[in-house]
Amino acid sequence: MSRYCNLLSNIFLSSATLMVTVGCGSGSAVVPTSFAPYSSAEGEFACEYPEGWESKGGGKHGRLWARFTSGPAEIHIKSSVMGNIMSDSQSRSSSDGSALGFEPVDQLHKFFKAEAEDDFDGYADEPGSPMVLNCPLGAGRTSEFTSKTTFGGKIHGYRTSIIARDLGLIIICTCPESEWKAIKPAFDHLLGSLERG
Repeated sequence: MSRYCNLLSNIFLSSATLMVTVGCGSGSAVVPTSFAPYSSAEGEFACEYPEGWESKGGGKHGRLWARFTSGPAEIHIKSSVMGNIMSDSQSRSSSDGSALGFEPVDQLHKFFKAEAEDDFDGYADEPGSPMVLNCPLGAGRTSEFTSKTTFGGKIHGYRTSIIARDLGLIIICTCPESEWKAIKPAFDHLLGSLERG
């Protein structure tokens, strides 16, 4: 019972954090021309994030997280308790992860869609979502989505779920609709670079 309560508590806190931070930056994002290495506190994952963006992270004695921001653009990576539990099932799967709908990562991705719908006003997946994400870290699914801001603007982004060995990650990448074409390649680069630290 306590494990279930802790799971619900973590989901609620993650939702509250996203609701407060999404779209809070001002100005325009720096469109990156290069990338810098990032490794989580205990080496659970590593990636290449846009150079020149602010980088923060933690989780050595708590839930793993990382955040990269520039103006209103943000990449938020967080560990998923449910994904950590499901990672064992993923590792025993005989599939190569190319089929949608049957892997544990698909179930994780569907579960967190409901959270995204609560976090983002007018959340809507774009046609063709979810897509298979190929990265060295593990099996992944990505949904491209749009939503509204509090003041009537539009947000464009990715919602990604990854299950690796002993690790589940949820990654939310967002920016204003007007900056999507310029910032999208940076989001794609970071997602494709995820690997073990």
